[in-house]
Amino acid sequence: MEENRILDKIKKCLAMAKSKTSNPHEAETALRQARLLMERYNLEQGDVLASMACEVSILAGSEGPPPAWRVRLVQVATLAFGTKVIVTTGRFRAARFLLIGCSAAPELTGYAYQVLARQLQKARREYLDTQKRCKRSTKVARGDAFANAWIDAVLIKIDEFAGVEDNIAEAIEAFVKKNHPELESFEVKRRKLKSRDEVAADAGYQAGQSAQLHQAVNHRPRARLTAGV
Repeated sequence: MEENRILDKIKKCLAMAKSKTSNPHEAETALRQARLLMERYNLEQGDVLASMACEVSILAGSEGPPPAWRVRLVQVATLAFGTKVIVTTGRFRAARFLLIGCSAAPELTGYAYQVLARQLQKARREYLDTQKRCKRSTKVARGDAFANAWIDAVLIKIDEFAGVEDNIAEAIEAFVKKNHPELESFEVKRRKLKSRDEVAADAGYQAGQSAQLHQAVNHRPRARLTAGV
């Protein structure tokens, strides 16, 4: 598209203007050229920022609206890779997560979520297999308690490197504003933990400590999985 070609030119000019290798004259010329292109094609700073981000869509992995633990798990992945998630649902289609970020971050977020989901489901299933003579509702409650505590353990592990640079955050917000202007927010509600489910939560937290996330080399808002893959 013509607009994409112009946006690429503007981004190159802005990059040159900010480059440490450019002398003051080159930087000023590049910045002036970027502004002229934006005025000529009626583009705003938000358009330029939005063009720096992209989105990847993945299946949430459940029928109907995703349960709270799946939403919390994908949020863990977005924190690790400096991305944003939008949950989409529909009456006649499976729920999906739209992952928004810069460069390869959305794809890495999706991969991290899928790998962690497999690990969590395996650990949850193994735990529930030990719960004999339980009603289905009891198993569901204990499974949710296990899953949420497992996620709590993983969340603590990424605190040391969670976050995103300001320019990436601005690009993501500009992309969302331009491409998803009518979003509605919602609160993720965890099932209230009952005393009888505390053992399940303890087991989930302990199991979650075996999942390992490490910061990617030389890139602050991304991470990589090193265990359980």
